[in-house]
Formats: sequence, structure tokens, C-alpha cells
Amino acid sequence: MEHESNENMVLFPSPERLDKVEETMENLEAVVRERNKAYHLLETGENGERPEKITNNAFGLPHVYKESEYAIPKHMNEEWLQKDSYRASGKDLKEFLLKYKEKIFVENKKSKRRNFNHVCGLLKRFPNMDMEALKQQYPDVDIEKAKNCKRSRGHFVPT
Repeated sequence: MEHESNENMVLFPSPERLDKVEETMENLEAVVRERNKAYHLLETGENGERPEKITNNAFGLPHVYKESEYAIPKHMNEEWLQKDSYRASGKDLKEFLLKYKEKIFVENKKSKRRNFNHVCGLLKRFPNMDMEALKQQYPDVDIEKAKNCKRSRGHFVPT
């Protein structure tokens, strides 16, 4: 329907239902997968899904690999060997991983600082806020430290 609406240059009616359809389809797939798993466990004693293992991708980052059967063994498959030869290694890989981990560290640090500043602003605007709810909303923020922060005080002196 969306494609047809675009073809006819007509406004697509209620596009928010696409999200609902996607969510419903995911739920249906989860139920079917659960039933298949239960059936296979009952009949064969195995879950019936492809075995998974965690391997490193071409950039040295871990990812989940679903194993499957191949017509040609990996060591004889030239296409797979050629694709596998593009993996980074050595000094370049170490440098990439170092910079990637640094990027992740900086993002986490910024996120923690942003949450702390947000909590300070909330405490400044709403000094009688429920601290338990705030702690539940922001578990990584030290609420006592935020309360004593200069930015959260406003124009009054804490008791």
C-alpha cells in the first residue's frame, strides 16, 4: 500500500500502523519459533535451531555466527577463502581496536556526564523530587553527589 501510494503520489493513510504491523509480525515469529523449539525438544531432545558461536568479524569485533552445513568444505571453497582473506590483522587491527575501544569509552563517559548534568538540572527545578524514582530512572548517577553539586542548588542554601 505504501509503494502504491508513492506511485500515485497520494498521501499514505495512517503510516503509524506499519510500526504496529512490524511489532505484530515479530511477536508472531517469536511464538512460532518458541513452538518449533518445544516441538523439536519433545521429539528429538535438541532445540532445532542452528548452533551459534561467537567469532571475530573482519574488524576483530565479536559477533554471533550461526553455523550451517555447506556443500563444499571451507578449506576447499575458494570463494570463502578469498572472502576470508580480507580480514585485517597485525598492527592495523590493533590500532583500529584501540581507537574503537577509546570511542566507546568516550561515548560512555559523555553519557554518564550528560545524565549527571540532567539530574542536577532536575534537582534544581524540583528540589522536593522523589529520590527513589530518580534513582530508578538514572541508576548510574550518584544522587547524593548530584544533590551537593553547585549546579543543583538554585538560589537557596541546603540544610
